[in-house]
Amino acid sequence: MAKFEEVFEDTLTLFNRHIEDSSIPRVVKIKILSNEGIKKGFGNVTKTQEFVKFMTDYDVIIQINEPIFDQLEDNQKEYMVKDLLAKVFYDVDKDKVSILQHDITTFSGVLSKYDIDTYLSIKESIVTLLEQKQIQEDAKK
Repeated sequence: MAKFEEVFEDTLTLFNRHIEDSSIPRVVKIKILSNEGIKKGFGNVTKTQEFVKFMTDYDVIIQINEPIFDQLEDNQKEYMVKDLLAKVFYDVDKDKVSILQHDITTFSGVLSKYDIDTYLSIKESIVTLLEQKQIQEDAKK
């Protein structure tokens, strides 16, 4: 079963800064959660179901593996946050939130601000950190 926790204040501050700088309107409410069960990718972005929206007032939930996230370099964290936020799309005409899929293996808009080497480096860092975590967990058994 996945372990959900609130993210640390510095992680929330980083996300909130990028949310404010993004084109995501303030009417879209986003919840950031830590989920150590995430084993690949940068994280998960999901649109809330109607009953969750009713109970929490959140439109979107972003989950990250924060213990892995914390071990990344600052520029890698920035890239990861931008990539996750790029998935959130709000259609003003329809008053509807959608979750987009990458147009390649990451968003070309985010990639245009960095380079492919940065993206590949982050992906490799996450894979390595997850492998190290798995080795540590196996050694405890």
